[in-house]
This record gives sequence, C-alpha cells and structure tokens, in this order.
Amino acid sequence: MALSLPCVRIAHFSDPHLPLAELPGWRELGFKRILSLLSWSVRRRKLHRWAPLEAVMRDIARARPDLVALTGDLTNLGLLAEFRQARQWLDRQDLPPTLLVPGNHEALLRENSAAKRAMWEPWLHRSKLYPALSVLEQDGVALIGVNTARPSLPFLATGSAGEAQLAQLAQCLSQSRAAGLCRVVLLHHPPVAGLVSTRKGLTDLEAFQAVLRQNGAELVLHGHSHRATFTRLAGSAIPVLGTTSASHTPDTPATAAGWNLITITPQPDRWAITVQRRALTPGGSMTDCAEYHAFTADRFLPPSAL
Repeated sequence: MALSLPCVRIAHFSDPHLPLAELPGWRELGFKRILSLLSWSVRRRKLHRWAPLEAVMRDIARARPDLVALTGDLTNLGLLAEFRQARQWLDRQDLPPTLLVPGNHEALLRENSAAKRAMWEPWLHRSKLYPALSVLEQDGVALIGVNTARPSLPFLATGSAGEAQLAQLAQCLSQSRAAGLCRVVLLHHPPVAGLVSTRKGLTDLEAFQAVLRQNGAELVLHGHSHRATFTRLAGSAIPVLGTTSASHTPDTPATAAGWNLITITPQPDRWAITVQRRALTPGGSMTDCAEYHAFTADRFLPPSAL
C-alpha cells in the first residue's frame, strides 16, 4: 500500500493582492488602513494588475495540479468587501483542493473577523483534531497551515504563530510523520531570518523554527517577501520556498508574477521532491525559470504500511 501512492503535484502561489473593487467607507477607516490606501493609490496599484494574475492562473490550470497552496495576501486593506471579492474570484478559478492561509493584509486592523473567516471557509480546512491549524490531506501528503496574520502597529507588517498554534503544530507534525505523510507547512511570513526586514518578520521566529527542528517537515512554503527564494531552515535541512506576488507586473525578473510547481514522488524510503519555478515574461507568456530544485527527504513508513 505504501508504494502505491501516486506522485502529487502542488501549485504554490501567493500575494495576489486583488485590485481594489471599491474604496472603504469612513467607518472602516483607521490610521493604518489610510496608510495602506495611500500606498495602493500611489504605488502598488501600478504593480499589482489583473493581467499578470490571469496569466498565472491560466498557467496553473494548464498544469493540472492535484493540490493548491495559497500563502496569503489576497486583499490590500483587509476590508469585508475585499474578502467577498476574493471568495468570488476563488470560486471562478475552479481550483483543485486548496489550502489558504491568511496574510498580514488580511489582518490590517484589530476588528471582528468572523464574517471574513466564514467567507473563506471552503479553503481554510479547519482541523477538528488541531483546531488552531488548517490541515488538508491527500494521497500521502499533508498540507499544514499556520496563520501568522496579526494586526500590527502602523509601518509594521509583522506576524506571529502564537503559543497555541505552535503547540498544536508540534503535535500535528509528529503525528503526521507517524502516519507516514509528507508534511508541507504553509505560512505567510518567511520562517527564515533575512528574507524580509525585522519590521515585516515573524516576532516568534525562533520558537517557530524550534518546533520545526524538533519535529521535522519535508517542505515549508511562504509568501510575503514577493521574491522567489529557496533556503533552509536554520539548524536543519528543511527546505523553505518563497514566491513572488502572483499579480506583479513582469518589468523586473526578480519580482515578476509567478508560481512554484512542486512534485512529490513517494519512493520506498524517501520522498523525492522537485520544484520548478514558473514566471511571467515581459512579453506576457509564462516560462520555466532557471530556478529548479530537486531534493529528497527521509520517509517514515508506519508498521501497517510495511
């Protein structure tokens, strides 16, 4: 049974920052939201466009992935109207099973988010066993989502996992390994120092890293940096993969819209994992990039699978 698992292809994209459908009402404004609105009006609306995002989504559809990992920042101001717009957009994509973790733009202000969570419920996959986490399992692969979106002070875009999530993450990683699953962890903020400035980083970075070092993971996916990066978690061999914004204009190769095609192939004693970077060219076509990574991770087989 263990050797009969199929290979699983995962499309990882992030930070689509859907162009604003409407401006906030005065009751929705706060100082930080005003700052973000100014940033959008002056600069970011010129960088995040529908055309690049549509090209990325067509490319993902053609690749026919088995799973989708979406690592946050669908919105710009965290407005209820933006959550509604994002739900309608996700519905139109007709994606395979998708796990979504929120980004910092989804938690711009400290406000009641129950209605917002309800709109994205089909993609959050709240776990009954680990209620603080999101978990999606398919064909021997477990996508494990950690929500690092937290309201922060003006001019900051920090995030944190928090003690409750970290405790459940440790349990989930341990038990998923015991079940013989390939563990792919999703979060918005990079879990590696230096990929973003401290004003944009994880405030409990060391605690998060400690949980992963102690319990292991086969791959970690993140967004937030708007850069395509491949690094390793400090003090471990765990690969960490970032990506550019899926809606960014292709003027500069380092930030051009793109996504990661991840293929996980089960072998008798290990997981063979490849990552092919896809990116938008200035001419508007999608192409394979030089960023191609191939690596393996030890595979634990429970006695029932032997």
